[in-house]
Order: sequence, then C-alpha cells, then structure tokens
Amino acid sequence: MGTVAARHLVRLKEIDDFVIADVVAVRARGLAAKFRSLRVRAVPVRDLEIASLAKVIQDAELAINAAHASLDLPLMEACLDAGVHYMDLSSEPSRQFPYDARFKKAGLTAFLGGGEDPGLGNVFARAAGDALDSVDAIRIRDGDTASSPATPLPVVWSPETFLAEVFSPGLYFEDGQLVHPPPWSGKEIYPFPEPVGPQPVYLMDHEEPETLGRFIGKGLRRVDLKLAIDDETFRVLHTIHALGLLDERTVTVEGKAVSPRKFLISMLPRPADLVGKVKGTAMIAVEVDGLKDGRRVTHRIYTGMRHEEAERRHNATATGYLVGTGAAVFATQFVRGSALPTGVISAECLEPAESLRLMGRMGLEVVHEAWETTLLN
Repeated sequence: MGTVAARHLVRLKEIDDFVIADVVAVRARGLAAKFRSLRVRAVPVRDLEIASLAKVIQDAELAINAAHASLDLPLMEACLDAGVHYMDLSSEPSRQFPYDARFKKAGLTAFLGGGEDPGLGNVFARAAGDALDSVDAIRIRDGDTASSPATPLPVVWSPETFLAEVFSPGLYFEDGQLVHPPPWSGKEIYPFPEPVGPQPVYLMDHEEPETLGRFIGKGLRRVDLKLAIDDETFRVLHTIHALGLLDERTVTVEGKAVSPRKFLISMLPRPADLVGKVKGTAMIAVEVDGLKDGRRVTHRIYTGMRHEEAERRHNATATGYLVGTGAAVFATQFVRGSALPTGVISAECLEPAESLRLMGRMGLEVVHEAWETTLLN
C-alpha cells in the first residue's frame, strides 16, 4: 500500500523531499531506487521509540504510517514532538481520539484511516450524506473475489490485521452507541455490482462505525461494515482456528518455543508477493439511506478494480492499489493546501468533491447510483 502511495506522490511537483522509511533498510532503499529521483531518499528506522521516530520525520510536513496499526500511537507522539501532520491507513479511533485536543493545540492534523476502507468509503458516505436532508443508515460492504494457486488463503493486505479482525467481535454504531456482537455475526448475501456479484458478508470490527458515527450527523442512527468471506475461505479460516494456529501463546516444538500465530503468518505470502499471482476483483461499496424532500432515498457509491488490471497497469494487487491510492488522494490534499481541520479527523471531515476528483485522476472509476424506496405521507 505504501509503495502504491509513493508512486503517486513522487510525481507531485509540490513535494520537495520524499522520505521512505522502513525497519528493514533494504526495503526502503530498494523502493527509493525505483524512482530515480533526487527528491526521494531512504531512511532506516533503527527502532520504534518515539524519540527515534521524531528524528526520522523532523522537518517533514506530513508523516504517513503505511505499516501496522501498532505504530499509530508512537508515530502520533513523534509527530507532536516534531510538529508534523499525521496520517495512517489503519487506525484505532478509540485510542486516537483522545489526542484531539493536543493536535488542535499544536495546530496539527491527525488523519485517521486514509486508505480504502477506511478512507475512500468514508468519502463515499459523506458524498451520499450531503445529497440527503437527513441520514438514517450507512452500510459499507467490502468485497473481494481474490483467488490464487500460490495459497489457499490469499490475504491481500496485512495478514496480521486480517486474522485479528475476522475472529474478533464485530462492531456497529446504533442510536449513539457502539455495539460489539460476537465474531461472524450479521451474515447476509450482499449483491455487489458485477464482476464481484453476490457474496456472503459478515460484520467486522472496523474504524468506520466510530468515525462516521462521530462526524456525519444529520440524525444518523446506524453504521456498519461487513466484509465478504466466501464459503471456501470461511472453511479454511475455521480449520486454522480449530487447530489452534491463531494462538499467540508459545508451544514447545523439539525444545524450541514457537508461537502458532507467528508461524502461520510466516508461512503466508506477503501481500506484495501476490502481485501477478492473484485473480479476481476488489470492490468497496457504500449505501446510505435517508430522506430527501420527504422521500426515502438510497444512494450507493462504489469503486473496484480487477487484480489482473492492477498488476498490468500498476504492478500491484487491486487491494493494494485501492488502499495506496486512497492514501495518495488525501496526502495530495494535504500538500496542495486544502483547508483541513486541525485535531483528529477522518476522511468524511473533508469536502468530498476534491477527493472524488483526485480518485478519477488516479485511475479509480467511481459509480454513484440513487433510487427512491418509499414515499412518506
């Protein structure tokens, strides 16, 4: 995801200096070398302590965490120390919203969830909500038909995050409260537009119920996100779970302590390694119900891409391209001086028109549909 974002951002004339940082120095140097630009340089991250991170990002305008969410809070602290704006692609809003007053006092913005979902989907929700007089419900549906001969579990974003999400209690916002149902709740068959088509989806613990419930307003009563998990992947995941391979507690194997979860993750391909080895389509669709001139209306906004097309055009998976492009869209608005609120915000806090325009410029086709459901007397 960070690689895709970098490919977009290094083209911007507004950027004078672009730093790629990684705890694995060879990865940072390898990516920087691909751009062949004097503006791009690689910096090794020697450790993840706040002081070290602040040194890495000093003199920057914006720092983007395209790594794991466990880095969010240390990097936010480092941004406050260094006077740098912050963005992440995967966030923990309940732990990050308490930073709001500190970022406002510093005159800085902390942008949570600047990827696909969260990110692009939040823009879609805001755009649909702006078209309504009041908003009742927001439904976010993440669909992917990825398959690969390389693995029975083609995880096209962080395997650590994916495995944590699918076996955690779900999350939805309802009537001002956050509700945590059991894992694998809320199953339905959602009719994604073709070529994804109907897919079983399940409630997930995701950022959007927390941020949209906080920022959208307009009488919003419910927000949920459901992730598509096809029946074969469902069986694979539950077999892994039943075998205890998601347990973080170590077991002793031939005298050595081994974490089953770490072993499993080490056996899965890294998302970047699946480029060119995965087929199918990734799609994010957002439905918003509400009232317009006394009539009940539903808006649906979606975008998607085939994995094969993403590999051919962008040397990425479709998921990598959607998430990385989201990061580039929002970072572009930062560096071009868009009026961004200070404090801790997310994508629905921006005026959506410019975000949607940039999505189109960066190769995403966004479709907006609307239909009337009921005439209210």
